[in-house]
Amino acid sequence: MRLGDEVALPASEYYEELQCLEAHKMVICQQSVDVENNPTREWKFRHDKILEYFIVQTFLGKDNDRPSIHIADPRFRGVYFLLAILLPLDAAFDLREELIQYAADTHNNTVSNKFVRLLRSRN
Repeated sequence: MRLGDEVALPASEYYEELQCLEAHKMVICQQSVDVENNPTREWKFRHDKILEYFIVQTFLGKDNDRPSIHIADPRFRGVYFLLAILLPLDAAFDLREELIQYAADTHNNTVSNKFVRLLRSRN
């Protein structure tokens, strides 16, 4: 979803899960009408931080290459901040170095600066 810039969750596949997420106020249901005046419903995460919590689960794990793949994608900034907190320390230090190198090459340190501060707060 994040890669395709999609915000609506696929209700046909995950209707029961969406009901649970809605009960816990993690998603909201938006109701409207389509061009033919038929009622429609669409579920979206209440906040990006909730979506990022679920995305970060796919970035975790030994030998996971997703952190390296999406390092330049600003849509995943919040995921990297969660990684600074959730990764084991050795993996977090490795990712910190990769982010610092990326920042030096691109002159873009928006992710690396906050990642370093979050990682430092763990000590």
